[in-house]
Amino acid sequence: MSIIVAPGRGSCCNASMSLAPNTLPQAVSLVHVRPPAPTPGSADAQQRERGRRLYALRDHPDALDAAVLACLLTPRSALDVTIWRSLVSQPDALTPVREDVEQLSSSQRLPWFEHFARALARGPVARRQALIGAARRLLTADRVVTPMDQLRWIALRHLLAGSAVAPPAALAQEFETLDGDQVHSICVYAGFLSTLVPTPEVHFDPTGYGSVSQQWYDTVTAPWADRADVPAREGYDIDAALRALRELQAMPWLLRPMLVRTWFDAARALTDGPRLHAASADALRLSCVLLDSPMPPELGQQYSEVDPIRH
Repeated sequence: MSIIVAPGRGSCCNASMSLAPNTLPQAVSLVHVRPPAPTPGSADAQQRERGRRLYALRDHPDALDAAVLACLLTPRSALDVTIWRSLVSQPDALTPVREDVEQLSSSQRLPWFEHFARALARGPVARRQALIGAARRLLTADRVVTPMDQLRWIALRHLLAGSAVAPPAALAQEFETLDGDQVHSICVYAGFLSTLVPTPEVHFDPTGYGSVSQQWYDTVTAPWADRADVPAREGYDIDAALRALRELQAMPWLLRPMLVRTWFDAARALTDGPRLHAASADALRLSCVLLDSPMPPELGQQYSEVDPIRH
């Protein structure tokens, strides 16, 4: 059976979304994001204790492997838990690790994922390759691979390799001076991101007015619309996105944060509320990891970083 690439794990809908111009009032087109609920004092104490336990895993490779894979689990998926148990070295002994990871909030999970992966990057190559293969088996277990699954797997490979981005071939330049191939690569990768930013795309449009994803893509590619061949947003595949990413990684370093800032600002303009949708924020954070770029400060505020002093 072939693997289905879908907008959301467990989704089976594959209808094309209308790309007609959006004539709704802007407020109707915004992504509505609820602010997080306040954390009670007792829950905060539990989080600190959980953080201490997870930080203590840093010198235990088997536990770190289990924690990385637990970060990739689909919430409440019995199938994923079964696959996880088949992939870790001591499933019963490591179940508390999985349970601690499952209790992490959306603002904590990616920082811990990055922390675990970077701790393993110092280990043997064979062990890292085995973890990459295990992650692939876990993410493809239900035969539905989402753009977020793909992005997390790519980021895992990058982190386990030591987060090495090739040095730029040229000095810093302005966006206006980028050549056609570089612009095309930016557009292709933006097309991939638009399935997650400013919100995970649903391949059904009951309004008939077009998608907020298309609005975001049009905004971030607008600087080149009059002087470059901007490809259609939906014309990408994951292999093309990976090729485009490699081109972006070779861009001058100072341009990468500027590019991420453009993506963030466009998402923020299409979001009603002080925070981006969690999946949108994760996609932009992982893109920063892949581009060796700092996050926009406003994006960083959505996360609770792993703090060695606290743990």
